[in-house]
Amino acid sequence: MNTFMIINVKKIWTLLIVIGLFGCHKSRPALKTTSSNRPGWKTIAMGKYLIDVPNEFNLKLERGIDSQPGLLKGKGFYLAFDYGPYCDTLVMTTQEFIRKGWWKDEAIIRFLNHKQHPNADFRTAEVVNIRPSVKQDSSFAPGCDFIASCNQGNDKFKLPVFIPQEIKDHIVIIDTIQHYYRRMVHPRKGVKGTIGVYMRKENVSPDTLYNGIVIAGEKLNNKQQAIAMEIVASLRPRPKI
Repeated sequence: MNTFMIINVKKIWTLLIVIGLFGCHKSRPALKTTSSNRPGWKTIAMGKYLIDVPNEFNLKLERGIDSQPGLLKGKGFYLAFDYGPYCDTLVMTTQEFIRKGWWKDEAIIRFLNHKQHPNADFRTAEVVNIRPSVKQDSSFAPGCDFIASCNQGNDKFKLPVFIPQEIKDHIVIIDTIQHYYRRMVHPRKGVKGTIGVYMRKENVSPDTLYNGIVIAGEKLNNKQQAIAMEIVASLRPRPKI
């Protein structure tokens, strides 16, 4: 069996697992709703997870390919969710963006002297040190956020790092809850950005297809942001019965 077929088989099994957890059989509700300890709120079971929402919120399942997408719809706004192994993990942190290294390609093209460094390649350039930019760096790369010292073999050069505005506009909090990895995102004060949470089992192998969940809303007003923050903060692993 070739690699393409193996991947497809994995996706088929994953979809079957997702369908089983969100099961739509007539004799069993797709999602279990119970009363919450908080007056005016209810708890919804979503696969391996539980979440609390105001009573006026209703859940709408949508058609997915290799996951179970849907909406938590309330008064005047909604939160979208996706349940499966290929969930978006929302906004990156500054450290994650730097570690990914995608910025090196554009930095080499735009700011490096190619006559002095003809073999510079973002794929093999190694970052050995990085520091916040200072005023003097504006003559090299105006507006950059960091300066990276790089090595490529015996060649040494510096590259500017520009952090995307989306990352600057958000705060990302990463922690664990009951042995599950949790990633919460919310916009900085005055910004109408993304409020959301991503959760999956902690210490899952990269080769393992494990169902995570992401729930998020965008461009909400202050009142909606406050409610959304309470909702996403309530997401937790479903206790084993």
